[in-house]
Amino acid sequence: MTDPRQVRGCQDHKFTRRALARASAKAVPIPAEALDGLDRFARDGGLTRRDAMKGGAGMVLMCAAAATLTPRSVMEAAAAQQAQAPDAPILVSLYLDGGNDGLNTLVPVADAQYRALRGPLALGDGTVALKDTNQFRWHPSLGKLAQLYDQGKVAVLPAVDYANPDQSHFNSVAYWRTGVVGPSQELTGWLGRTMDVLGAPDNPLQAVSISGDLDPVLRSRKAPVGSVYDPGAFDFWIPEVWGKGFDAAYREASRGRAKGGMKASRDAYANAFRMVDMLQPLKVDKEHPLPPTPVAYPDTDLGRDLRSAARIMGAGFGTRVVAVSTGGYDTHDDQLAEHADLLSDLSESLWAFQADIDARGLAQRVLVMIWSEFGRRPKANGTGTDHGAGGLLMLVGNRANGGIRSEFPGLSRLDDDDNLLVTTEFRTVYSSLLEQFMGVEAGRVLPAIDGARIPLVR
Repeated sequence: MTDPRQVRGCQDHKFTRRALARASAKAVPIPAEALDGLDRFARDGGLTRRDAMKGGAGMVLMCAAAATLTPRSVMEAAAAQQAQAPDAPILVSLYLDGGNDGLNTLVPVADAQYRALRGPLALGDGTVALKDTNQFRWHPSLGKLAQLYDQGKVAVLPAVDYANPDQSHFNSVAYWRTGVVGPSQELTGWLGRTMDVLGAPDNPLQAVSISGDLDPVLRSRKAPVGSVYDPGAFDFWIPEVWGKGFDAAYREASRGRAKGGMKASRDAYANAFRMVDMLQPLKVDKEHPLPPTPVAYPDTDLGRDLRSAARIMGAGFGTRVVAVSTGGYDTHDDQLAEHADLLSDLSESLWAFQADIDARGLAQRVLVMIWSEFGRRPKANGTGTDHGAGGLLMLVGNRANGGIRSEFPGLSRLDDDDNLLVTTEFRTVYSSLLEQFMGVEAGRVLPAIDGARIPLVR
């Protein structure tokens, strides 16, 4: 029987991201369509995100500081930041939304209790061996990830969570995003605060969400950060006008001296044209198809998002942090089929991404942290699993200290709620990444953090 608390947890799941995103600071959208109301633009100082997204926005820059930035100043700041630190490390946060089943991702085949607890959901045939241990095997859909692991490019941390996890989607993801556990007024994300330490005051492209909304993990106190919705779709367009010879006329109208409202209108068009020209290398249409990659990405949301992430990181914008998320991991029912599809997408997308950044010369700079708000309960519940504790965290990249990097507590002794015991606090992982990879003292980002660290980066 499903625990009623877990049902309530799923009810709050659908509010998690948008509720936090609504509290975000101001947005400065760069629309894919033309600024279709220059009088409104001049009067209000910008289009709303809703206006920009009607036809798809190329870029939405979100934070309080961004309200004073122009497209030209953003691109100039991005170029300057890239020039100052051309080899700076880039951390990618990949969130598996819903609570990934770590026990069926990295399968503890040597634990006798695994089959007893999982019953019809227990995996055996087709699981993939790890070259350095017989304690675990990979889910059958993770063949490509297994290859990266065998190359020493995947660090795996089972049983990562916080003390006394309550298994609520809303609470857990908020703790993971803010880096603060328990009741708190903290609204910024731990990676946003990282950019407060590392970032420039005028480059929202230094930290980018690959989404239409700003990922709350990037929300900062002062550093501008950005949200990019399909960089290849960015363009400047007016229905029934563009492409019929009027584009040159609009460019000409944006030039020259003017005062008052006319100056605001010309400036608005001029800034939009500058952004279009500067982002031309990222443009994708019939005349500008996506350039080939060494390995084809899956034609999925995750595949497209990771491809966009690679293109943005390779564009020379001074990007230091990228946030990507993919959903579907709340597997209460039909888990065998659904989880297999999800992990296949994850594995194939990461394989293509790793090949892509390697071809771009970025592989030594990029590390992907794959996380979920919690794991699943050890005991199966019919065709699925309920919310659990002690989730699985993975790091993928050339600089990952490959191997099993945290203690697996086993399934013979569970916590008081019959969940996996937590052996590693997630903030310990954050602290280790901040100091070993990003070059930031953990205490500057994570309040009241202890001294525990794990060697995660080489």
